[in-house]
Amino acid sequence: MKNLEDNFNEENIKKDIRKAKLKLIIKVVSISIIVLLIGGIINLIICAKYSTKSYENNDIRVQLSIPNGYISKSDDIFGFFGGNGTYKISKDIGGKPIVLEECVSRFGLLPFFNCYRGCGGGYHNSGEWSVSLWENGYKKMRFFHPELQYKEYQNDLEKVDSIPDDKIIEMAISFDRPYKIMEMYLPESQLRDVKVTWLWLDEFTENKMNEFQNEINKHDAKANGIMENEVLGIGFHDYFMIDKNSYNYSYDELINTLSNSKDTKYKELYEEIMKKGKTSADDAKILGAIVQGKKEDLTKLVGNPLIKSSSFGVITEELY
Repeated sequence: MKNLEDNFNEENIKKDIRKAKLKLIIKVVSISIIVLLIGGIINLIICAKYSTKSYENNDIRVQLSIPNGYISKSDDIFGFFGGNGTYKISKDIGGKPIVLEECVSRFGLLPFFNCYRGCGGGYHNSGEWSVSLWENGYKKMRFFHPELQYKEYQNDLEKVDSIPDDKIIEMAISFDRPYKIMEMYLPESQLRDVKVTWLWLDEFTENKMNEFQNEINKHDAKANGIMENEVLGIGFHDYFMIDKNSYNYSYDELINTLSNSKDTKYKELYEEIMKKGKTSADDAKILGAIVQGKKEDLTKLVGNPLIKSSSFGVITEELY
């Protein structure tokens, strides 16, 4: 009887309660840690998946909208089932990477909300060509479609003498007419003194062409032209030679990139290209090029009848 009373005395009961509470706390903490670890791993996997997908989409957008552009740096921050990040868009001028702008992207099931404020991006003085700028102050190039009737054509080649001798100049060249790859021996021979880094292709929807013509009819003569972020083309690593095999491969890559784009305007363009049957590189019309060179190189292009218009892009110091 005494042993039974000892087992049920107040002190023993308190000890048993403390032991039970401790076991419960350990159990709850253990379960919480396991849940947090598993949840953290799942969250990390989900964030990494959406981060990779976001990067791929951004990379496609840069390839299609910025001639010779690429993502030079990307930095993502993960949150709860999502996050945001920043990435820098660059292009190589004379072998030197030039950062054009820094962009913000959001991704995931619960992406962060961003509040962006900014101003500027260009200007238009009366009687002068309007200027559009990248975020870091570099000029955007302008092209002129040979099958559209413009009131006036930009001619930055006439200003090339004002550029210092030690600068590397990026310039958009619009041809006098469309050329197919088998005809490119003529433009290639005329541009042998500069580095051809990119070819502009005639890839626009019918609606877009009508939109360009309406802008020409409505706007001031010096407010027209097609900005570089509105054109499609293919880049070249061998600056001194336009190789047909490389061209065919690059064209197929461009069409494939168009098909993978999530952007509505590129999807519509891809569908129209396929509808017209322009699936071969030999069918694509080349309307212009982007070239690089120093003042002494570009002055040799002045007065060339093949060049309908010319527009400055990035101008930077030579890489020593």
